[in-house]
Amino acid sequence: MNHIQRKFLVSADIRRWLKTQLPKTEKTEQFYTVSNAQEACYYRKAYPDTYTKVTVDRDGNETFSSVSAEEYASQRKNHLGRIIVKQSYKVTFDEGRFVVERYLKKLDGIYIVTAYFQDEKVLRNSETIQQLQPFVLKEIDLDEKYSDRSLALYEKPMEYNVQKFFEKIDAFESPNLFFWQVPQRVYVRDGVSLVLYRNIRLINYYKMNFQKKHFSATLHRLRVLLRRTATLMEIFPDLFSPNVQHFSIELFQRYYEETTLLRYLYFLNELSATRENVKLTLYSELKSLITREEEAVTHMLVSKPFRQMLTILTREIGVQENQKYISLEQAVTQVLKERLERFEMLLGETKEGYDDEMLEALYIFMDALQTLIEDFFHIIGEKKCRMLVEEFNILFKPLREYRNCKEREAILNTIKEKSETKTLDINPLLCEHEKVLKDKIEHALKLLRSSKFYV
Repeated sequence: MNHIQRKFLVSADIRRWLKTQLPKTEKTEQFYTVSNAQEACYYRKAYPDTYTKVTVDRDGNETFSSVSAEEYASQRKNHLGRIIVKQSYKVTFDEGRFVVERYLKKLDGIYIVTAYFQDEKVLRNSETIQQLQPFVLKEIDLDEKYSDRSLALYEKPMEYNVQKFFEKIDAFESPNLFFWQVPQRVYVRDGVSLVLYRNIRLINYYKMNFQKKHFSATLHRLRVLLRRTATLMEIFPDLFSPNVQHFSIELFQRYYEETTLLRYLYFLNELSATRENVKLTLYSELKSLITREEEAVTHMLVSKPFRQMLTILTREIGVQENQKYISLEQAVTQVLKERLERFEMLLGETKEGYDDEMLEALYIFMDALQTLIEDFFHIIGEKKCRMLVEEFNILFKPLREYRNCKEREAILNTIKEKSETKTLDINPLLCEHEKVLKDKIEHALKLLRSSKFYV
């Protein structure tokens, strides 16, 4: 009975070793079918005509049952992912049993050796293991991406050290991290985690800078990062544990909203310097409110919940449980296609009329699309991204400005209501071209409704 198992990824040179042995050979084909939460199922054919159905329970125990050629062929039509074809070479020694698996067709080039031993002592003293060392690329006992299920359902395995990528991010000076790009050849979980880690570093950087000097540009960059990080987690909802995702998104959005007033106060204060008809009372009111809001925002940034949010998300980034080994390029392209289809549907709904609520939904949706494109433009393709962004901006720019006008008006009215100066004149700072923006939005909607968005 072989109680100990070791699994190795080996080079194609293993064939030289096989030539010196007398292996028993077997060619097999297997594929996976739709499974449920309780068990997975795959079918296996041992050439020429032995057919087996295998069910795997949640503990990894397998149950085998013979099936007919007809049932096998019927299930094969509805297989998931790729069909695995491999040639197996079994070599038995006194010390243990060795199985070399050579994967064929779409997995060509992968060679895996599985060694079976009676106990640890036999493993430690194995001469065969020593003979195989020149061919071993890595031990893969715990590397789930080389399981038959992952090989069938996910990307052909990619080899890289994700920790090295995190270290490269750490090596960047914080301001320069905006120029960092996520590597192209990584799995989606790793790629998104790297972007989130970059964002967290930048959030910490701008948080510290804002605490030292209350600059409007610093607050703007901090708010953009809060919004983009929440959006990124919403775009890829199944990559992180639900509790962490819900907690992080909620807090990122809350802190983004809680800094909105200060962002507008900075803007209005700068705007008032350009308007000759702004009364001193309004200017003083803005100055007073800015001081108060700066204190509130600074308190928020040093608060325990804010620090906990960043700590919990940083810890979650390092967790790699239940990873789906899908390439970042494949996942980003698929998400973008789905979102562009949804965008076309939203545009179509405006044909029957639209109000500010629908325009807000469009804005939020386009803002999320922009986040996706900006973070992954080099993966989607610079030319495709440029074309998409140019089309989006036909609507996005006037829509964003219109939204800002409405928010500015609401904030100014609130300031007037709460002011001790009941005759406070806010008119010089109100938006002056709302009608023009409405016309631009109407024209853009008509134009974009006839567009098709491709990637």
